[in-house]
Amino acid sequence: MKKVSGSILALCLVATLTACGGGSNGSIPASTPAVLTSGATYTMVKNNSVMVPAGTTVTLNGSVSTVQGANTTTNTSAGAVVSVPLTATGASNNMVTTE
Repeated sequence: MKKVSGSILALCLVATLTACGGGSNGSIPASTPAVLTSGATYTMVKNNSVMVPAGTTVTLNGSVSTVQGANTTTNTSAGAVVSVPLTATGASNNMVTTE
């Protein structure tokens, strides 16, 4: 019985560790630009990209940049906070990216 209980406990531990995404705002794969919609906030990680509509703000170390236009790319650093306001209802065709 102890062997079976130990095996079940080990399997549960492996399953728990496998399911852990590690992201503070959900896990977004580094290779896939996720699309952020109005009202969303995301903290950027290294080698990550997200697609956002115009009007989105990118805040890093107290400096705020607003994404304007269409089909633009904004480069930032890990730790930057990307916030899409509720009023941003246009197409998410602007990229915010980190290196």
